[in-house]
Amino acid sequence: MLFLDPGILQHGQVEVYQAASPVAEHILHLLGDIDDVRATASNYFEHIHSWMPFISKKRFYDLYLPSPFQSRSDVVLLLLSLKLITTLPPTSPRNPRTPLYHAMKHFHLQVEGSSIFSLPVLQAAVLLALYEVGHAIYPAAFLSVGACARYAHALGIGCSESLQIRRVLTLVEVEERRKTWWAIVILDRFVSIGCPGRPFATADPRSDDLLPADDTAWDRGIVRSDGFSTLSSPLTGHMSRFALLCQAARLLGQVLHHLSSDSAIRDDAWIQLDRTLQSMIAASLNVDSPDYDQISFIYSALVALYTPWLYSDGVSIVDRDRSQRAKVVVQQITETICTNLVDHQCFLGRNPEDMSPWGLFFAYHVCGAHMHSNREASDEPEIVKSLKEAFRAIDVRWNVAGVYLQLLEAQEVRNSFRSKNEWKKV
Repeated sequence: MLFLDPGILQHGQVEVYQAASPVAEHILHLLGDIDDVRATASNYFEHIHSWMPFISKKRFYDLYLPSPFQSRSDVVLLLLSLKLITTLPPTSPRNPRTPLYHAMKHFHLQVEGSSIFSLPVLQAAVLLALYEVGHAIYPAAFLSVGACARYAHALGIGCSESLQIRRVLTLVEVEERRKTWWAIVILDRFVSIGCPGRPFATADPRSDDLLPADDTAWDRGIVRSDGFSTLSSPLTGHMSRFALLCQAARLLGQVLHHLSSDSAIRDDAWIQLDRTLQSMIAASLNVDSPDYDQISFIYSALVALYTPWLYSDGVSIVDRDRSQRAKVVVQQITETICTNLVDHQCFLGRNPEDMSPWGLFFAYHVCGAHMHSNREASDEPEIVKSLKEAFRAIDVRWNVAGVYLQLLEAQEVRNSFRSKNEWKKV
């Protein structure tokens, strides 16, 4: 009915029956007992939820843990995804494709195949995609994000309300569905940040789309009907960190659209994008407690805007202004990073478990730009050394940091080869 004649559901007051499917013992064994589950949940809400808050903390503890979750495969799947995202990857061998990861992938397919449509299944899929993005598991990450968008559409999230499977009666659940959709939009943009041109799985947010409500109040189960704002009319006072991250994701989408267009070289749209991103960075830094995960996402969007111009030696006249601006941006970011590194606030000195993977993209390209411009120098710039140290520290949490280190080593070999060839020509 959902796909062949949804009108029966909408007008015939037909309830969609979600049949309970048995959960294999080895899956329950991976979760552990109730104390293990509570410890996993506590770990998740302490370290991941702070920068990606799309699961309602109150609804999670009120609906899932008191009940015998072992009989609900969708809840078990969500709990398994929490364990996956909070488990640090092994060090020997350094491979995030662990038995837990493969068990999660297989169980996810099993639950999907049982025709269970529920929000916990979607949220588990989002965490699985986040795991793959953070550990550079490609092309699985790209495909998983697209699958999240499709599943959300099937639930009636991110599309016409007339396609919803059931009515959502509380503002807290409405907000949870909205935040989950925004989480997919964020991942959909970020998974393509290094390779503009691939179509997004989610539509571009509209100016009248609602932003997430206040994170702290929502965690307590409070959503005020007058506390909403849109992309075109954000709150002038306090705005949640997640709402600002959503705005940054929308800008990243515009950056990627611009870079993939045939007129990107001649189009002056980059000037306005630069100004908007710079204003967002300034506003994010000018607060009592800056959110460095959010700021690093904005920096990554800004660096993405100039990536094609960071490594060019001989640029044409039409590109010269943008190439020069790219160098200025890298220098500005370098100065900010140096300040934060000294104060142990941005990369170094933080608990890797608390960090998001958002900033690794811009840090990698800042390193690459410095290595390229100083490839004849005998010593690496201090910023490159510091960022490499940060990559090694973050690799404990996100394997993509280690992958970026390998890519930097490849750049060093390439730059060394070019330098030798130039010396031979002389």
